[in-house]
Amino acid sequence: MITAAQMLGEMERQVRLAKQTQNEGARREAIYAVRTLCNLMLGDERPSVPSIPQVIQTSAVHATPITSLNEQPLREEDANGESLFDF
Repeated sequence: MITAAQMLGEMERQVRLAKQTQNEGARREAIYAVRTLCNLMLGDERPSVPSIPQVIQTSAVHATPITSLNEQPLREEDANGESLFDF
């Protein structure tokens, strides 16, 4: 069984992570984790994001941005230029 002290300790760790990170996604994830832990301690039945297994992880997850494999602008034979306003 998870004790209140363990949950409070995890909240403290997540708050530290939120304060230290420069990554907005990681900061939001840590804040959601704190909210989820608070909801659990208060007995709130509303689901929150992320789910419980994600909150209790011991390592932080860093998302990488999705980039296009082909970053060249689309070229069409009948276009006059790169701008949408070139007719």
